[in-house]
Amino acid sequence: MCGIVGAVGALRVDQTVVERMRDRLTHRGPDAAGIWSSPDGRVCLGHRRLAIVDLSRDADQPFVSQDGRYAVTYNGELYNFRALRHELERLGSRFRTQSDTEVLLEAYRHWGVASLDRLNGMFAFAIWDEARRELVCARDRAGEKPFHYAVVDGAFVFASELKSLLLWPGFERRLDHAALGEFLTFGAIPDPRTVWTGASKLPAASILAVGARGDGVRVGEPASYWDLALEPEDLDLADWEERLRTAVVDSAREMSYADVPVGTFLSGGLDSSSVTAALARDSLPVESFTIGFDDPDFDERPYAEAVARHVRAPHRSRTVDAADVEAVFRDTILWHYDEPFNDYSYLPTYYVAREARRFVTVALTGDGADEMFGGYGKYRLLARRAAVEQLIGRPATQLAAVGARTVLPRTTTLRGRLLRYEQSASAMLGSLLTTAFEPADLRVAARGELADALEHHDPFAVVERHLRAAPVADVGLVNAMRYLDLKMTLGAGILTKVDRASMAVSLETRPVFLHRSLLDLAGRIPPRLLASGSEAKKVLRSAFRPWLPAVALDRPKQGFAMPLGQWLRDEVALRLDRRFDERPISQLVAPELVHRLAAEHASGLDRTSKLHSLLFLDQWLERWA
Repeated sequence: MCGIVGAVGALRVDQTVVERMRDRLTHRGPDAAGIWSSPDGRVCLGHRRLAIVDLSRDADQPFVSQDGRYAVTYNGELYNFRALRHELERLGSRFRTQSDTEVLLEAYRHWGVASLDRLNGMFAFAIWDEARRELVCARDRAGEKPFHYAVVDGAFVFASELKSLLLWPGFERRLDHAALGEFLTFGAIPDPRTVWTGASKLPAASILAVGARGDGVRVGEPASYWDLALEPEDLDLADWEERLRTAVVDSAREMSYADVPVGTFLSGGLDSSSVTAALARDSLPVESFTIGFDDPDFDERPYAEAVARHVRAPHRSRTVDAADVEAVFRDTILWHYDEPFNDYSYLPTYYVAREARRFVTVALTGDGADEMFGGYGKYRLLARRAAVEQLIGRPATQLAAVGARTVLPRTTTLRGRLLRYEQSASAMLGSLLTTAFEPADLRVAARGELADALEHHDPFAVVERHLRAAPVADVGLVNAMRYLDLKMTLGAGILTKVDRASMAVSLETRPVFLHRSLLDLAGRIPPRLLASGSEAKKVLRSAFRPWLPAVALDRPKQGFAMPLGQWLRDEVALRLDRRFDERPISQLVAPELVHRLAAEHASGLDRTSKLHSLLFLDQWLERWA
C-alpha cells in the first residue's frame, strides 16, 4: 500500500511543497519516496511506497510509460494484474518490471478510461496524459483506498489523506459544519464531503478528469463508472452455497499473491474464519492474528484460537487494556484519523494491525461480508418488516405502531420495536444507519455554527440521495440497506477505519469479500436467502458450515469492539463533562446534552457511542482545528 499526492497548477508547481505533502504520508509507504514533474512544471506527482509486488527500485513511483506520454502515482493492488499483463503482451506491450503499477499504466495506455472495467482490485490513482494535457483520477469500486482533493487558488491538489492537503499554501482550515452534523449522526463523514469546506472525497467507483490546457486548470465533476447491480437470480440455496465457497476460495487465492509475507486477521467470527479456512483448504495456511481484552464479554481470543486449530492455521494474539487507550489515542489515533470518526473499534484494529506487522506485510480480512451478505441484526429487522407488511399490509403495521406509542410504557423493548413500523421505509433505513444522534435530537442540542448549518441541512439527505439509485419500492428493504451499507457504512466507516489503522503501521489489508467477483455474486443473491426475521447472513453461514466449527457459526454476532463503555466510567471518568466550558466542543453542543449523557451513562445506561462521538470530536478539534 502507498501514499499518493500531486498538484496541477496554472503556473509552475513548487515541487518542495509536494515533497512535504508526500512525506507527511511516510507511514503509508516507508520503503521509497518519489517525485515527478511535467516538462513545463505545471504538474507534480509524489509517491510514498510500501513495496508489496516487485520489490525492486525499478517499480518505484511515480512511474512513467516507455513512450514518456503517461505518468502515474498509484495506491493499491490489482489482483488480476498477471492476467492483464498476459493480455497486454499479446497486444504488443513490453514490460520493464514485474509490478502491477506498470500493468495499470499500460492498460490505461491501451484502453483509456475503459480500462477501469477490466481492473479487479483496490486502488486510488492519478494518471497524467501529456498529449491530452489531462490528469485522470479514479477510485476503486467499494472505496477501499482514499482520495481527497481540493481546488486552491486555481490549483488542483490531491492526496491519500487530508493532513497532506493542509500543507498546500492557501488551503483554508474552515470547518464544514454540515459535515460535522453528518458525523454526529452516522459516525463518519460520507463522501463527497470532508470536514473542511474546501476539500472533497472522490466517491467510490468514480473517475475525475482535470485539464491543464492553456493557462488555466479545469476540474470536471466526478462520474461513476460502476454501481452495485441488485439483480436477484432465483436459484436454490445449495447452488448459492457452492458458488459462494468457490468464489471465496478463488478470491482469497488471487488476493494472497505478494512478494512479502501474508497473513489474516482472525476474530473467530464467521467472516474472518471463512477467509482463513478458504486459504487453508487451498493449501495456503497463512498465519492468523487476533487481539483480545481481559473483559470476557469482548474477548474473542478463545474463538479465534478454536478456529485456527480447526483449520490448522498458525495463530498469534495479544491483549489490550485501558492503559493502551491513553497511550496511543492522542499521539497516534488523532494523527492518523485526521477527520472525526466514531467507530471506536479503531483501537483493536490498530493493535491487531500492529501485531500482524511484526510478522507480515499483507493481511487478508473479512470486511464487507456483513454489508454484502446481510450480517447485521438490522437485516433481521428489515426482513421481518418486509414479511409482516407483505402479510397484513402497510396500514395495519402503522396502526400497530400507533397503538404501541399509546399503550406501552416507554421503557419496553416491544414498544421500541413496534415504533419502527411507524417510520417510512427511508426514515427507518436512515435511523438504522445512525450511530449516535438522530438529526431531530441533534438540532435541539446544537449551538453556534453547527445549529446554523443544521437549519439548512438534513444529514438524512445523504440517505435519500443514495436511495434514488436503489429505491425500496424496486429492490426491497434488505437490498436497499445493502446498497446504503456499501455506500456509507463501508466507504466512510469501516474501510476508512481499517485503512488508517493498518497504514499507521505500514500494513496492507485486503478485504476478501469486496473482491470484484464477490461483489457481483452478492448482488445476484435473493434477499430471502440473505436474512430472515430470525437469522442474518443465512447463505454465508450455510455455505461455510461444512468447513468451520460451531463456535464460528452459531454464537451471537459480537463485533470487533472494546469495553469502552466501562472504561468511560472507570478510567476516563467522563472528563469532558467536568470541563465542558473549557473545551472546543462547547462551541457546538449545549452543555445540558453532555451533562445528561454523562449522568445517564454513570447510572448504567449505555451512552457509549454518543459520548465517544463528542469526546472524539472535542479532541479532534483541539488537535486539528
